[in-house]
Amino acid sequence: MKVLLAMLLTTTSALPVELSLLGGSEVDTEEQSYSYLGLLGEERLNGSDSIMGKAWIDYLTYRFEQGNTEVKAKAPAFQLSLGYRRYFSGWNVTGWLGWERRNTNVNPDVSGVEVKGLKDSLLLQFEVNSQLNSSTNASFIASYSSATSYLWARGRFKRSVFSEKTRLGVELIGHGNEDYRAVQAGLLGEYSVGKFTGGVRGGYKNSSKGNSLYVGFEVYLGF
Repeated sequence: MKVLLAMLLTTTSALPVELSLLGGSEVDTEEQSYSYLGLLGEERLNGSDSIMGKAWIDYLTYRFEQGNTEVKAKAPAFQLSLGYRRYFSGWNVTGWLGWERRNTNVNPDVSGVEVKGLKDSLLLQFEVNSQLNSSTNASFIASYSSATSYLWARGRFKRSVFSEKTRLGVELIGHGNEDYRAVQAGLLGEYSVGKFTGGVRGGYKNSSKGNSLYVGFEVYLGF
């Protein structure tokens, strides 16, 4: 995978590629879940611009009502994306363009479900990250997958407490398509040691299946 990212990040710059590994999982009380693992690469072109590469796998499960039938969906996916990041004073913006292959299996296999089966998608993603001051961070991510018409968006606000290594914050997430939708809000906590960051999160979720609680974890490792 590292070789693949190096090929994606081909550039005339002699600077090395900075790699990072991201992983995490979330589950709610309605037995819906999302788990992911991604490898990201960034090569700085100059003090303000970077070219990015990403290889990503995830596994999504959710439930919804189709007529009078409860449908359970399982949807693993693989993604490859190229991105461009622009740095400003205290904040940065990133745009991604990629390809996604997702295989959605539904049980029972009822008619009228738009997203089932193997689908290739154009993947678009936009990110803004802002360091408001030495202890406060705000971020926003929105992504869209064309074949399943799936839109996902998340906003976060975090602040250092006790020390620079410990952060607490809040998040608001919305996602879905014609078959499924969800809105969730919760609290999060992070702790960093060197280039490693671990976090936990949880809160309230309202989805096509009803009201539930969710909990999850995230890890980040730079190398």
